[in-house]
Amino acid sequence: MIELKNLRVSYDRREVVKGVSTVFNNKHVVLGPNGHGKTTLFKAIAGLAPYKGEVIIEGTSLAKLKEGLGLLAINLPEVYRLVPLSAWETAKLYSDIMDVDLALVEQMLSELGISRKDLEKKKLWELSAGTLKAYCTALSVASGAKNVLLDEPFEQLDPARKGRLAQMLERYSGTLVLNTHETWILNRFPDWYVHVMVDGRLYGPAPAGRLASAKITTSSVEHAFLRVPIGDATVSFVETGTGEPVSSLLTLDRLYDIVLRGG
Repeated sequence: MIELKNLRVSYDRREVVKGVSTVFNNKHVVLGPNGHGKTTLFKAIAGLAPYKGEVIIEGTSLAKLKEGLGLLAINLPEVYRLVPLSAWETAKLYSDIMDVDLALVEQMLSELGISRKDLEKKKLWELSAGTLKAYCTALSVASGAKNVLLDEPFEQLDPARKGRLAQMLERYSGTLVLNTHETWILNRFPDWYVHVMVDGRLYGPAPAGRLASAKITTSSVEHAFLRVPIGDATVSFVETGTGEPVSSLLTLDRLYDIVLRGG
């Protein structure tokens, strides 16, 4: 379990994450437009970005954690770029450090079309962006950590590979939080909980299945089950009435189109 209390992150005096308080337990999605703080939020949770507030992992404040093996894994490449080894040698190193299941790593990557032979020939910075993301995701999931953070894990995967990776993530038994701007994931994981992130703030959670069948309107609707401020406007997620179906949006970047035309 991961608990956040008034988490704030600033870069060059600009606040990027703005007072986020929530609890992640079991399976969650942080869904929002690009450039609104999702990756920065994950970096702060993992201790990779300076923050104010509190991050609590499995009951212990991140600031007081002295032994974190098995508690948290994340798929950001900077975590794994420690030494100039081949990608496969790096995986073996993390197997020794974090007890990563190498057989599971190889199986996951094989299902995503990435061979061990390719990983033995190339260093991490020589991998394509898509291969690197899949590689880091596999290492994170195969770590067996109690909590896993996945930053845009479906990025640059074709639909077939997205489906295969989704199946793998469904089998994960710990707390798993992924972020994305893609809305197809709502129908794929209807029982997961979704937090909408806009302008550095988190709204929700709401069941993914409920969001998938909802409509979005800029009207003031009393029965809206989720409201998200965007600039000077507020978009409401409703189950009845008029509005733009969430199912018609490929990504949540389209929220701005809805605001501009007053949908």
